[in-house]
Amino acid sequence: MQECNEVIQNSAVRSILKLRYDTPSNILHNEAYNKLKLLTVSNRLFELSERYFRAGLSHSVPLTVRLVEECNKGFESRYIEYPTRLSFSSVQIYK
Repeated sequence: MQECNEVIQNSAVRSILKLRYDTPSNILHNEAYNKLKLLTVSNRLFELSERYFRAGLSHSVPLTVRLVEECNKGFESRYIEYPTRLSFSSVQIYK
């Protein structure tokens, strides 16, 4: 879905700014931002999700708080040590 929206956005920007079809996407995105103040679809989605989580945490929305806590626990629990009989050291396993 995001890719389809990016194609539509790129076509619209090319048409509005009268850019050639073979204009590289990095130039297209720079022109879109500089002249139209338009972010790429992926940047806009990232900005919206960041804003959503920030608002959810600042207002203590239970689902958002729980998701962040579970995510943090997941990162903390990825490091596990198992002792082995073959050596004096431990084997480290990363999940």
